[in-house]
Amino acid sequence: MFLNGSIVSNIICMKVAVLDNTRRMDKKSITVFRKIASETLRLLDIPSTSELCLTFVLDAEMRDLNKSYRNIDRTTDVLSFPQLDIDEGSAIKDEKDLVLLGDVVISTETALRHSEKYGVTLHQEIKKLIVHGILHLLGHNHKRKEETELMRRKERELLIAMRDL
Repeated sequence: MFLNGSIVSNIICMKVAVLDNTRRMDKKSITVFRKIASETLRLLDIPSTSELCLTFVLDAEMRDLNKSYRNIDRTTDVLSFPQLDIDEGSAIKDEKDLVLLGDVVISTETALRHSEKYGVTLHQEIKKLIVHGILHLLGHNHKRKEETELMRRKERELLIAMRDL
């Protein structure tokens, strides 16, 4: 799904399309964030026939999306728009058909504020948001305490496994 007529800055690298609606990211960053998303999918045993779209936006666009889809009139760091109706933790195993996982949208401005607040680099914060957004696409959430703990544990495991990216 290409949101709001987005301009494509880099397209599918096997299974991850990256859109830079901010028009502020360099090619190296886009390549690294594509690799992080691809590696997250690989570590989660998602078939290579699966695809997702990773979109970077500014706060104004994120606020519009949050208001339109969640009826919350403020920006946020990450939104996920799943294309599949899957239960938390369920596996996608059929490698024959193309599986469109959905879209992960990240506000780079909110990510920057959070990176400063939490004392991490912008790269580390965006990496965490990519992982978090993908887990949401796969049915994980943080509505209840147990779900939150499971999601955070999976995030930590994935981030540790990708510490060199």
